[in-house]
Amino acid sequence: MRQTYGTLLPGMKLCDLAGKLIVIEGTDGAGRTTQINLLRPWLEELGHAVLDTGMTRSALAGDGIRRAKEGNNLGRVTQSLFYATDFVDRLENEIVPALRAGFVVLTDRYIYSLIARAMVRGVDPAWIRSLYSTALKPDAVFYLRLGMDELIPRVIFSRGFDYWESGMDFYPGHDMFESFCNYQKALLAEFDRLSLEYNFETVDASPDARIVFSLLKSRISEVLATNSHRPSIPMLESAAERFAASREIPAASVFGDHGTREVELLLRPFTAATNGNSNNHSHVAGD
Repeated sequence: MRQTYGTLLPGMKLCDLAGKLIVIEGTDGAGRTTQINLLRPWLEELGHAVLDTGMTRSALAGDGIRRAKEGNNLGRVTQSLFYATDFVDRLENEIVPALRAGFVVLTDRYIYSLIARAMVRGVDPAWIRSLYSTALKPDAVFYLRLGMDELIPRVIFSRGFDYWESGMDFYPGHDMFESFCNYQKALLAEFDRLSLEYNFETVDASPDARIVFSLLKSRISEVLATNSHRPSIPMLESAAERFAASREIPAASVFGDHGTREVELLLRPFTAATNGNSNNHSHVAGD
């Protein structure tokens, strides 16, 4: 059964979360979003239903965080509470329902980035960990690690320096380049400590994106091959109904003769797991 890092959200059950929660972590410029964009279609081609999510995407707090950051005056405690609200809203309304339906959830950053950012800014470590104690423990965390020598040119030749990713709120009055270097060095050190505490799998993010993608595919295939959270028939039906609703397919046709190829692809991993369960039961009927 799944576990959290301390506490359960009210009404949350962990016994029926059949999907896989896979986290892609790393500092700004490490290539997280690029890898998510490669991994999602690959997983879908294999027949998996996929949800990808990330920071500031919640309906409740996402827009508020973006507006607050435009003013460059968001305090560290308020910032932490804002991001925690965004995370818990996505956890309750996106991540948990998707896992319950058997989806693979890919998340671009997780609580570890939020903890690292807060701790670099001097927030109390015990308090910030308690703030995210409701987080589910992932099936895998891949930490895309990029050293400063590779990180700086990537940022310069992509979108340039950002106020918040340069830590200008933390190093006021500094040159933005100097601030960026100091802040990212501090973040890297914090990520390295968290990687030991939370057992990240560190991936060298300096090679070409396709090389990193190939490595991630291999490791994620191993994660998906484990059957610690097998979906059941009710979950299969739930996944199909959610998918049908998103595509405006009549729910009654999902399991009928008029189901689409897309639905068939969605159900393939669930059907395989269910058949596996049936075969296992036939061998232990006399137990």
